[in-house]
Formats: sequence, structure tokens, C-alpha cells
Amino acid sequence: MTDLDALLRRLSEVQDQLLALPDDAFAERYELRRRQDELREEASAFAQDAHAGSSTDDLLTELESLRQQRDAIAAQRIDMVSQSGGGSFTGEGTFGYEDRINRPIMAQADEIVARIGRIKGILIDRGVDIPAP
Repeated sequence: MTDLDALLRRLSEVQDQLLALPDDAFAERYELRRRQDELREEASAFAQDAHAGSSTDDLLTELESLRQQRDAIAAQRIDMVSQSGGGSFTGEGTFGYEDRINRPIMAQADEIVARIGRIKGILIDRGVDIPAP
């Protein structure tokens, strides 16, 4: 297992711990979010180094793949209003429920968007025209 694998495993563990916290665990949530940010910065450094040595064709292929993943993840989001037939939602806490469901989905999308940005940055530095999504 590489250092990156271990880092990603720790990041996943922190995410699991965050999801398991009760709503009122503010101090614990703050510490875990802080740790998550630190781990993401470390992972970002690994990712930047890993992409720098890739061929332009490989980067373009990965860019297209990541865009497809991003779109698939966005399609998984829960929209309580549209799922209710477009009517109004009156239950208290309904949108808090929606947020709890969507948060891990959007965290995954955020990581993919960050990877897309890194790849696009490398391609731009190489003078490559970025294909439109």
C-alpha cells in the first residue's frame, strides 16, 4: 500500500466518523472537519505530483472520465421538492434531511471537481486547448 492509499483510507475514515456524529456534536465535528482539511491538502499534493508526469493524451482521457463521474454524481442528488411532485414541503426539518443525504454526495463531487481543476491547470500550462464539457 502506498502512502497515498493510506492517506485516502484515513480521509475515508474521517468522513465516516463525520457521518456518524449526532447533529449536536459541534466540537467533534469541528475537529474532524479540520482534520479532513489537513488530509485533503496532503492528498492534493500527491495528486498534483502524480498528474504532472502523465501524458497529455492520458490527462485528456482522465478529464473526460472525471467529467462523466461528476455528472453522474450530480444526478444522484436528492431534491425533496421535485420528488414530492412539485408541491410544497411543510414538514419541519425536511431540508435538513435532504442536506444530510446530499452532503456525502457533494463531498465526492467536490473532490472530483478539484481533480478536474488540477488536470486542466496542467493542460493549460502545456498550452493544450481544453475541450468543452
